[in-house]
Amino acid sequence: MANPRRLPVPLRRAGLGAALLKAAVMKAALLEAALREAALLKAALLKAALLYAAGLCAGCSGPPGAGRRLGDDLGGFQVSASEALNGCGAGALGSSPSFEFEIDLAREQSELFWGREGSARLDPALRFELNARINVQLSPSRASQPGCSIERADRIRGALQADASGEIVGFTALLEHGFEVAAGEQCSLDDRLAAGLPQLPCTIAYDLIGERWRAPEPVP
Repeated sequence: MANPRRLPVPLRRAGLGAALLKAAVMKAALLEAALREAALLKAALLKAALLYAAGLCAGCSGPPGAGRRLGDDLGGFQVSASEALNGCGAGALGSSPSFEFEIDLAREQSELFWGREGSARLDPALRFELNARINVQLSPSRASQPGCSIERADRIRGALQADASGEIVGFTALLEHGFEVAAGEQCSLDDRLAAGLPQLPCTIAYDLIGERWRAPEPVP
């Protein structure tokens, strides 16, 4: 007499097959979720690298006096930035329509030092221009196939503002981030979408207003 609690062999095999299939489906779903999360993380890191990689603001927002390296201290400046142009798309790379930062300035005769990272010549009207370029690789080259790298060009053009005594008390400037495919590279639409820059070349620009909040340190 058959055991009523024991399923026939064909049914047991069918049940085992269904369980294995269910486990395989769950494993595939978990793998897909992990890959999707990894892709999102990679895209986020690429966007962060493209917008926030060390550039002209690498010396910003440090401890008072930490950004100054050469010349006579001009003080610390609180800077308000408001978006003036966005040819890359609203919110591209996580960009904000406005932000603030702090920067230490110093001067050596006709040379201006911008934090720790930049320097520029000052003309008689106290105008200056700083430039920097950063290359971010999205995909490496393979055999005869060129890779994909995007170049970010930073430029700050502005003028210092002096009071009646000649002390520098502020500045106004235009900060530009320009993005384009690096020379000799080829970026597919998928590459550009992953970077958050489907339209290249493009530029994001901000109006800067700097006001001195920290007086210059006395010369020893």
